[in-house]
Amino acid sequence: SQIYTACQNGRVDQALSLGFLLCWIAGDLTNFIGCYLTNQLPIQIATAIFYVNMDIIMISQFVYYKLKNQMTKRKIFQ
Repeated sequence: SQIYTACQNGRVDQALSLGFLLCWIAGDLTNFIGCYLTNQLPIQIATAIFYVNMDIIMISQFVYYKLKNQMTKRKIFQ
């Protein structure tokens, strides 16, 4: 729902910080690595992969809207 809402209003760069997103993906990556190295159940590994993919989507969305909003501000002030 976070991803959908951010797409609707285009303000994801104001709702979340990049530092928060990077900490979030670091946690999910270590969870995935731990699941893989300790031979967890396939559903646990699949869930970890899902979370890492959602983090990548949110970071991509953050960067896209950050750049888009900066370009819009530049056009307004020129």
